[in-house]
Amino acid sequence: MPARKPYAVGIARRQQILEAARELFSVRGYRGASMRDVASQVGLTLAGVLHYFPTKEDLLAEVLQHRDDIDIPWFEDKWAELGSFRAAMRELMVRNMATRGVMRLFVTLSAEATDPDHPAHDFFVKRYRTSRELFSSTLAKAKARGEVSELADGPVLIAVLDGLQVQWLIEPGFDLLAALEAYLDTITVGR
Repeated sequence: MPARKPYAVGIARRQQILEAARELFSVRGYRGASMRDVASQVGLTLAGVLHYFPTKEDLLAEVLQHRDDIDIPWFEDKWAELGSFRAAMRELMVRNMATRGVMRLFVTLSAEATDPDHPAHDFFVKRYRTSRELFSSTLAKAKARGEVSELADGPVLIAVLDGLQVQWLIEPGFDLLAALEAYLDTITVGR
């Protein structure tokens, strides 16, 4: 007997739970938002949420992975479309700013996850390792294309992007894009 495919209603409900968790975790942090809070947000019982996500850690892992699964191919496509690493970086930041709650979620959870006992600690250790490799590889490609200088460094670029996002979340009047452009001036070749 072939495996049953997930029903459209179940897929939609799962997505609804993920979006509610993403919002609650971004506002209250992982430890401040309960599975009951998520259930209440989507009009389910706790048992209803547990049907889709057996543990809070499972829900957190899915929320965190979702962004990376979308952002990585999006950036590569945008770079190919625009033909400019610099322009693609700017568009990535514009995109992140349009999803303030998701940005806040990552900032909040990455800070919480500095605690080795936090359920997202291992995720962020792995994510930053992968991000350093990915950004270094991307910058190597940009260097080979003559778009960035030899000074461009993956871990530094990650630190700049993360730091600019934190400043913007704390002070929405902060001109994140101008600060990003100023940094890109130091590593990009031409404009």
